[in-house]
Amino acid sequence: MDVRKSVPTVPLTGAVLAVVLTAWAPVAVALTATLSAHAHLRAGPSIEYPSVVMMPAGAVVEVFGCEQGYNWCDVQLGADRGWVDGVFLQAAAPGGPVVVSSSAGVLGIPTVSFVFNSYWGNYYSGRPWYGRRDFYYKYWNRYPHGRPPPLYRPPPSVRPPPVVRPRPPGNVRPPGGERPPAGNGKPPGNGRPPGNDKPPGSDKPSDGSQPPRGSE
Repeated sequence: MDVRKSVPTVPLTGAVLAVVLTAWAPVAVALTATLSAHAHLRAGPSIEYPSVVMMPAGAVVEVFGCEQGYNWCDVQLGADRGWVDGVFLQAAAPGGPVVVSSSAGVLGIPTVSFVFNSYWGNYYSGRPWYGRRDFYYKYWNRYPHGRPPPLYRPPPSVRPPPVVRPRPPGNVRPPGGERPPAGNGKPPGNGRPPGNDKPPGSDKPSDGSQPPRGSE
């Protein structure tokens, strides 16, 4: 008896075939990245778009792709979806962590485009700033690929205190700031003898008479 003839054949419908092909297809691994510092999750690839949420340093996000030039990347943190500056994203690589903005090609991150109407309609319809979508739509028409993020500048370093230099000894004043007495070294009374004293022999009697002669 031929066993092969007794096995019934089951026709594969379209739905069953799709399930079989899906089971054999390789599973796509989502790329994750870690924030190196706290950063805004923006509603578009520019700092001009509103902030969706402030993401803390060390948060792990899922990366769906980056704009051309890899300046801005489309990421998701929890239930929030938006764009972040790629310089704040670090991803694992064979040689160690790398910055996404400068190594997106090595990591295999795809290039994606920001389509305003569909993106905002899918993720931001209930946001308080959704009512200003016309304003941001005009901005998107002007800069469809976003604007490059501003250059990050480190905070200025702390300057050392100024050096205090001692004064030369020639400017040292006497203690208490005392000065010599005024007078320019002249004797008191402008150099005249004290009182109205006259030299001897100049005295005259009080009645005006001459002293007697012969007494010389």
